[in-house]
Amino acid sequence: MRPHYPFLVAVVLVSSLIAFGQDQKQKLNEQLWEASRAGDVAVVTSLLDQGADVNAKFRYGTTALFKAAERGHTAVVKVLLARGADPSVKDTFYSATAMTWALQNNHFEVVRALLEKDASGAGDVLTTGARQGKAELVEIALARGGANAETLTAALATTMNDKDKAAIAEMLRKAGATPPLDLDAATLQMYAGRYKPDERPSEIAVSVKDGHLIATPMGQGGFRLMPTDKVSFRPVEFDGLTMVFTVEDNKATSFTLKQGPNTTVFKRITEPKP
Repeated sequence: MRPHYPFLVAVVLVSSLIAFGQDQKQKLNEQLWEASRAGDVAVVTSLLDQGADVNAKFRYGTTALFKAAERGHTAVVKVLLARGADPSVKDTFYSATAMTWALQNNHFEVVRALLEKDASGAGDVLTTGARQGKAELVEIALARGGANAETLTAALATTMNDKDKAAIAEMLRKAGATPPLDLDAATLQMYAGRYKPDERPSEIAVSVKDGHLIATPMGQGGFRLMPTDKVSFRPVEFDGLTMVFTVEDNKATSFTLKQGPNTTVFKRITEPKP
């Protein structure tokens, strides 16, 4: 049977056109990255008008918004957000977002623009500002709203007993922040010990220092815990994690670690008798 040459030519032509279109789109996306990196608003706008993908992924899953936020190019950030850039995207290396880079590099106006688009980062901004003594970040977060009562209390806890943060503490109190629950030394001591889950060889040590509980995961640095009630605690300096202790005969026997949708039970390790 003789080959149908016109049909084959059409297939090759269509394939070539598709490949050419893909190459052109990739070229536009790469130019968008470079223009965002350089802070060139006009070129960024033109490339988006030509069909560049505002959420195109680059190395480690970053987007043009990451680079503009990292460099502090507020005008470019606003254009990207207005054209549909997703501020919630996390990279695959650090699990960082565009907000992470804006905070790290003290680009406050970029932080403000990102929060105007998505208020879900207000808690991180508030906590970072309180912890690092950056009043402007606290002001930005409070003005946007979105931080819950626990986060306000945790932010206040990082400023207490620090005279250099007195102004920030006052701002937080005016916004409704209340001091964390004050547990006595005997109650805190009930929770001290080493804990591990049944299913994996990880371990968390819980200790008492300067009137606070400190949780120290195996091989990592410790972090301070804040009580939300008599048996429930959360880290002072970040959200998303809760430890709820089970107490029997005035001694904790386990705690349930809740992180997002994941729940893990850590049981107290019984120390061998001497």
